[in-house]
Amino acid sequence: MMTSIRVFFLSILMITSNWNEVGKRNAAIKAATKSYEETDYEASITNHLRLVSEYNLTTPNVTYDLALSQHYGGQLEQAGLTYQSLYQSPDKNIASFAYNQNGVILGGEKKYDEALEAFKMSLINNPTNESARYNYELLSRWLEKNPEQQEQQQQDQQDKEDQEKQEEQDKQDQKSEEKKDGEGEEETKEDEASESQKKEDKEGEKSQEEKDSEEASDIESDLSDREKALEKVKEKLQEMNLSPEQAAQILEAMNAAELRYIQQNKKKPTKKPQRGLPEW
Repeated sequence: MMTSIRVFFLSILMITSNWNEVGKRNAAIKAATKSYEETDYEASITNHLRLVSEYNLTTPNVTYDLALSQHYGGQLEQAGLTYQSLYQSPDKNIASFAYNQNGVILGGEKKYDEALEAFKMSLINNPTNESARYNYELLSRWLEKNPEQQEQQQQDQQDKEDQEKQEEQDKQDQKSEEKKDGEGEEETKEDEASESQKKEDKEGEKSQEEKDSEEASDIESDLSDREKALEKVKEKLQEMNLSPEQAAQILEAMNAAELRYIQQNKKKPTKKPQRGLPEW
């Protein structure tokens, strides 16, 4: 018995809750309709967006009223997008109205070719749409009398496309230049390092050549001094009237003594010898 009573009260609560939700939704629909009828387009936009976001009302009629509110409220870009969302509507009348209204926006933006195409699509969806027929014929006749307007529009469109292509090409060129600059800096660093190494090698070779030249000069100097000393000795031996055999014996003795002296006073290396290498 108690269980049945609980189920009854829960049912009553659920019905009441649903009634409240339905009541709120109906009130929101009335508010959106009223604000549109009163041409309060700012409020109409807010109310229609609320129907979409809070109550998930995305019917063609609600969307079309939102587009009209955006159109007459000055939000032309957003209105154009909302009209376009209705192009594939299963309601052909709504689709026709959306094409026609968006054609009006495009004509005001001097996009005459696109506007003419929109009016034509409006008639395709609903051949009885007299407003679209009037707009199509009016724009067609005006363009026939003012072909320079259509040519100017086509030229402006071509210039816009060319500018976009040029901007894209400039971006690509800039990226290529930045990439080349990065590679160039790396090559410059490598070249500088290579040049520095070459310079150090040349300086090392020059230093070694100078050392070799100094050592050769020392040897030549020693030999020259030795030859001079021998010449003086020979002169003195000649003055002493010694026989050639005696003079030769004296010279050999002097050479032997000099050789021992050189070996005893051999120049010591100034650099610590490397392991496994001879000391020269």
